Amino acid sequence: RGRNAEPRPAAVAAGEERAPSAKLQPRRLRTTEGWDVLIGRTSEGNDYLTHRLARPEDYWFHVSGASGSHVVLRRGKGKNEPSKRTLEEVAAWAAFYSQARTAGKVPVSFTRKKYVRKPRGGKAGLALVEREKSVMVKPREPERE
Repeated sequence: RGRNAEPRPAAVAAGEERAPSAKLQPRRLRTTEGWDVLIGRTSEGNDYLTHRLARPEDYWFHVSGASGSHVVLRRGKGKNEPSKRTLEEVAAWAAFYSQARTAGKVPVSFTRKKYVRKPRGGKAGLALVEREKSVMVKPREPERE
């Protein structure tokens, strides 16, 4: 028997969602125009954010060509669409929370969450993205509230 073979608690075995550990919890921010944004802290946190918390219609951001946080812009219900300014603001945060933080301008890909999936057997934080758009932004640290 492996090290991780302890019996599961009954509540979890029954399929109930257990509260994730603190390190899986994303940063929670709000854009200038009032949109909610979630930012992963670790590879495992990125997985949890992208594949558990994000809804299909949310926007998903990730810096292109470097490691970094997965960033989710919550859309809520209805036909409301974020402005170009909001998309660029969130993209700049995604660039800041990546290894490209010190670069001048960096490309950040974004798409709807429904076009992001995890490759079979892929390691934590790995994502396959389709139908993405790209925006060039300067990495920017979010304002502290």
